[in-house]
Amino acid sequence: MIKRIQQFIKDVKVEMGKVAWPTHHELVNSTLIVVVVSLLFTAYIFLADLIIAQAVKLFY
Repeated sequence: MIKRIQQFIKDVKVEMGKVAWPTHHELVNSTLIVVVVSLLFTAYIFLADLIIAQAVKLFY
């Protein structure tokens, strides 16, 4: 059982060495894109909710 765990850890280390990690610049840009898109989506949902709530108030 110990041998299997040790082999697994060795395999994980080998595979992690193959990963193409993003540069700092790529990571910052990707994070910025996610934040901006999230804010835009939040604003869209907020406005849609506001408009629908106003429309419902007109009928009730």
